[in-house]
Amino acid sequence: MLSIVGLGPGPGYATEAALRAIREADCVFYEDYTGPLDLETLRRAAAREPVRLTRRDLEDESGRAVFDCLREGKKAVLVTAGDPALATSHHALVALAAARGYKVRVIPGVSIICAAFSVSCLSIYKLGGVATVTYPRGGVYSLRPYELAEHNLQRGMHTLLLLDVREDGSFMPLRDAAEVLLTLEERERRGVFTPDRQAVAVQRLGWGGSLLYTTLSRLKDTEAEGPAVLIIPAKLSPVERECLEAAAGTQL
Repeated sequence: MLSIVGLGPGPGYATEAALRAIREADCVFYEDYTGPLDLETLRRAAAREPVRLTRRDLEDESGRAVFDCLREGKKAVLVTAGDPALATSHHALVALAAARGYKVRVIPGVSIICAAFSVSCLSIYKLGGVATVTYPRGGVYSLRPYELAEHNLQRGMHTLLLLDVREDGSFMPLRDAAEVLLTLEERERRGVFTPDRQAVAVQRLGWGGSLLYTTLSRLKDTEAEGPAVLIIPAKLSPVERECLEAAAGTQL
């Protein structure tokens, strides 16, 4: 049996189902490259020291350590931050395990996507899609965030933007994300990521972070570090606006 378990975005978000699966596992693996993991909670729940797997272990080597455990007839668990079903590398592991005849279950965790909309008071019914703000690769910027946000704004839909991971494994800070978006606007000039464009930043949810409701130009000057997501809101309903303005600045 392979269980892929989400611990949620930070301390205090683990479900009883997640903790039970960890307690019952013979082999406990975890990855922390898709999001920050609550290692203290994981270690308390596990019967033995959890083993860290890198992106290379799971993607390039197709989770070899996990399958070594399964071949011995043991229960293996792979623990991730947030919700494990949101990372395509975990989808591939589920498919591979099933193809090899192993039982597989996914135990959902609190997703940063749902949580970001919840704490910011924005309507999930107006979520128009998700994209990732990436650093330029070889000087080339991905236009996906720009094109998606443009499309969503025309339809009155909110856009959620995940942020890239640096080469050293650290997460793109909000100021870098804002700079990338402003650069895209300078190149495209279609009024999507203008300096005065309002943005909602959910920063370090579960780790003593905060909710910011400000403009892209101001986000470029923020000193906030650590994992975050950005939401580019479309026109807000009166209830969304009042709730968001009341929640802005609160600790998460």
